[in-house]
Amino acid sequence: MTEARVPARVRHVASEGQARELASALQRPGRDRPVVVISTPAGHDTPFVDPQRVLDDVAGLAEVVVIPTGDVSWAFSSGMPPDTQVYGGASRVYGTDLEWVHHPRRSPLHFAYSPDEDARVHDRLVGDVMRLAVRAGIVGSSRAAADAAVTGGTVLGLLGSRALVSTDDGGQATVAEELVLPDVPLGSVLAPGMRVTGVLDPARRLLDIRGMLPDGAALRRAVHAAYRVGQVVLGRIETVEDDAVRVALAPGVLVRVRRAEITGNDLDLLGDLFTPGEVVAARRVPAPLDGLALRLDDVDESQDEPVPAIALLDGGPPWLEPDRSAAEDPSPEPPVRLGPVRVRPGGVPEASGSDGSGSDGSGSDGRGLGADALDQAVVDGAPGERAPDGGAPTPADLFGVRPTPAGPGSSPAPEPEPLPADGPRAPTPADVAAWHAGEQDALPSPSAPSAGAADSPAEPPGKAARDLSLSLDAAKSQVAALAKELLDDKVKRHQVELEVDRLLGRVGELTERLERAERRAEQQATALRKARQEAARLRRRLGDAGDEPPEERFFPDDEDQLRFEVLTEWARAIPAAEKAGRPLAPYTLGPRFLASLADVEGVSRERVVWTLVMVLTGLAPEMNGLQVHRLRTGSGGDDPVRQRDDGAVCWRVALQVNTPSARRLHYWRLSGGSFELSRVVLHDDVEP
Repeated sequence: MTEARVPARVRHVASEGQARELASALQRPGRDRPVVVISTPAGHDTPFVDPQRVLDDVAGLAEVVVIPTGDVSWAFSSGMPPDTQVYGGASRVYGTDLEWVHHPRRSPLHFAYSPDEDARVHDRLVGDVMRLAVRAGIVGSSRAAADAAVTGGTVLGLLGSRALVSTDDGGQATVAEELVLPDVPLGSVLAPGMRVTGVLDPARRLLDIRGMLPDGAALRRAVHAAYRVGQVVLGRIETVEDDAVRVALAPGVLVRVRRAEITGNDLDLLGDLFTPGEVVAARRVPAPLDGLALRLDDVDESQDEPVPAIALLDGGPPWLEPDRSAAEDPSPEPPVRLGPVRVRPGGVPEASGSDGSGSDGSGSDGRGLGADALDQAVVDGAPGERAPDGGAPTPADLFGVRPTPAGPGSSPAPEPEPLPADGPRAPTPADVAAWHAGEQDALPSPSAPSAGAADSPAEPPGKAARDLSLSLDAAKSQVAALAKELLDDKVKRHQVELEVDRLLGRVGELTERLERAERRAEQQATALRKARQEAARLRRRLGDAGDEPPEERFFPDDEDQLRFEVLTEWARAIPAAEKAGRPLAPYTLGPRFLASLADVEGVSRERVVWTLVMVLTGLAPEMNGLQVHRLRTGSGGDDPVRQRDDGAVCWRVALQVNTPSARRLHYWRLSGGSFELSRVVLHDDVEP
């Protein structure tokens, strides 16, 4: 399909037949362009979303169609699969792959409840078109061409999901978010002043920079290089499972974090603590082989400042920023905005004609089919006038018409005048008018009956006229019945339009409430997780670490058991490729170490063993959270360090942080590179 075949104008669906054709075309396999369908709100001739502005931004990529709400949209809906229709001011983009037929969420519905929502819905429609156009290969396909020319330029600035680039040849181009990385905002990839290169689409002036992006292996190497073991880093929650969450340290670089590394409360539901897309702080810990491992349970976000997230491109911004929204008070809930409920002046809806345009060609008075006949059967009344008895307005009152009064209470017909006494004569125009008005029973006869017919029954005077009168009465009755049916149809149509408006208003209200509830739920989930982390820290401050599971022993001797646990943790924590360079240094146990390990409560044995591995492999000084430093003889910074006669220096490492009476580990570093484990102590204990 060439560019010339892509419709360059907004198409308006004007009839039910055209609506059914549109529904059929959207479901036809092989369609090579997305289609944007924008509906008008009930009671409006134009949509709240400017279709021409949408077309200007997706020119050559998609067709834009406007469909009116009413009989035309009902015809369209009847030909579409369930949950894929458009009416009442809603809009959506239909992709070429037809996945939306079975999965309607692949073609999200966007509501506009007022003209103020034009910009919001416009941006979403354009974004959907770009996303579907990339999937269909309409844009970005030139990337695969081996001989495609590469264009360079500088990013001038970003506006929403678009970046403006000044190309090296003096022109300008645009980088679209949909042409970069899925689910990553463009502002997390590009920044003003960056140099970019890519394949330029000269027709649309779109610059495809995907050739610059690193692949998964390169991103993984960047994560390893940027984040050291022990540092607090930023990650994005990708999925939440019952027993783990998956955290992205870079797009496509996922780390599965088990429940044990998140919370110690078995009653916690991870789905209550985390929301996909949320940015969290985690501590990198050693992992087997060249893997990545994280812990979330020992991060104090008020104290542990995370290192900046990696940039996805050279010179680009960090791809993640700390989430500060949960710490802010949620904004007050705005008042609920209901959708408009419109009643036309006089309460009279226009009748749709056969062409679907709202006019049937019967006149310009707007009353639709049978207006002349209706005038013969009803008399005009003031629109909305109440019934004569003071009761509620009737359907006739609502539309400004009422049947002609008849029966009791109506004005009696005047008494007919007697026929003139003179002889036979032809009826005059006055006689005909009087007969039509009911003022005389028969028309004068132009001739007297013959003498031969005196004995035969005479034809009643004016029989032909009475027959005609009966025929006219029957016709009047039919017209009155048709007029009543027309009134009923108008009333029902008006009621349906009012109900549609009411339901659309209700949909708008519920949609806004749902969006606010989802935002509050995300904030509350983050606040709940942080509150529970704080509660765990408070419990540690009080020395109440809870009941630990029974220790599993493999050796009767305490020292043998400890050495076994240290060796096992080293085998698990140190990657295979690093084991040769990170062996366990020789170590001995001081005379008071095992007793202090058993006596000092409030810290888990698992934490002590892990810290020992970090110390014995030389990783501890690289971890800010362990706060490794020499033990001094006093509290002053100038006090000399504690040193034995054999030259050994005493060191101190944190087993807990930001906690009163936090536990510490003291050990001696011997001159030959070996270690002597001294004691597990409380924070205020500064003796070796």
